[in-house]
Amino acid sequence: MNLACNERVGGVNYATNDPVIFADERVVEHLLEEERLYVPPCNYFESVQTDIEPFMRKVVTTWMLEVCEEQMCEDQVLPLAVNFMDRFLSVCNIKRQQLQLLGATCLLIASKVRSATTLSIELLCAYTDYSVSHDHISNWELLVLSKLQWKLSAVTGFDYVDHIIGRFPWGNDSQLLRRHSHTLVSICYTEPKLIQTAPSLIAAACICSAFRGLKLSAHRETTRDVCLMSRVDPVHLESLVLFVDQIVEKVVPQAQAAADDGRQQTAGSKHLDGGVAEFESPTYGQPETPTEVESVYF
Repeated sequence: MNLACNERVGGVNYATNDPVIFADERVVEHLLEEERLYVPPCNYFESVQTDIEPFMRKVVTTWMLEVCEEQMCEDQVLPLAVNFMDRFLSVCNIKRQQLQLLGATCLLIASKVRSATTLSIELLCAYTDYSVSHDHISNWELLVLSKLQWKLSAVTGFDYVDHIIGRFPWGNDSQLLRRHSHTLVSICYTEPKLIQTAPSLIAAACICSAFRGLKLSAHRETTRDVCLMSRVDPVHLESLVLFVDQIVEKVVPQAQAAADDGRQQTAGSKHLDGGVAEFESPTYGQPETPTEVESVYF
């Protein structure tokens, strides 16, 4: 019996999808039931946080995305880390100077839960330009876990993509569909407006946006199938697809421009303070924009 994994990325072996699990509709039904437990209960900018604004979350989550892209983390790490951050901010008021520390801590925990290679504390400290210490992250790890009540198996938009795409014939129309869908899911998790949006709706909108962006056939069939599988309202879906398309229109040109600039200079770690980024310490090279975002050409 050959038990070797067939997929190898970045020197790490990954198991392929289990055909039994991905053919059982009960799995999706269970995800839909569980996702309600992990959606942030409130818009914490209005009711909990007194020193943090939406644009600050955008800056930090974009930094988290860049770290994940640079370290070639599994796609599920970022959505889970951002989910941890949002749920924590829904119950605990912090200062703006602590937001990047929280982001680094959530990346650490998420990589332990869903990554074959854990992001080390030393590496995360370097990515913050050593604005946080090893002890800071270690102490905050326990704080975050306690505030989350150790409920770490959160359902994210990533969890739906393969289940939806793999169940319909149009899912095989393009090898880029899965890749683009995952990229769009990651981008959506950096958007403050989508904090309380259900993961199933995010996944459905990203799949439809990627499908249409790639100009694949069976447009109407895809929308119908995605709505049925994810149990989302077609009107809400179309609204979010439009929002995702607008994000792509803004992000891709910025990513390409930043990539051109990055070829002429070496970027280092990034310390964020109130939304202002300072680049120093080239010990760990870091791109200005996620490489996966740069590869989205619709």
